[in-house]
Amino acid sequence: MTTLKLDEQFWCTYFPTTLDGNAGAWFKTLHPGSINNFSQLKYLFLTNFMKLQKYKGDCNSIIGCKQKEGETVKDYFARFTKATLDVPGHDEGLIVGAFTWGLLIGSLSQKLMGKQPHTSAELKERVE
Repeated sequence: MTTLKLDEQFWCTYFPTTLDGNAGAWFKTLHPGSINNFSQLKYLFLTNFMKLQKYKGDCNSIIGCKQKEGETVKDYFARFTKATLDVPGHDEGLIVGAFTWGLLIGSLSQKLMGKQPHTSAELKERVE
């Protein structure tokens, strides 16, 4: 594979032609002469648009999801399920354990502690 190396002047000239929509509008707000090199332009672009990226949670977002006082188990389960969708490649055992751990003390938590489900499907069935 051959890599084409071009000078910074080319990239500073070419890059703006690839922008449209919000990115193009953002670029037009930059003051002429305010960018010294392509690295600076790249940094400003990434820091401005990085916040638009969708948050991808981790296992802490699942473990940290707890049932709130006064929240029904069904509502908690719906919120918990939504939190798991933000976490790529989660483990079934983690999901079941974290859900059980986050339940307030009650009849369902006692039943789940006794015979814990092994899959999310089993968990959903028990909750319903």
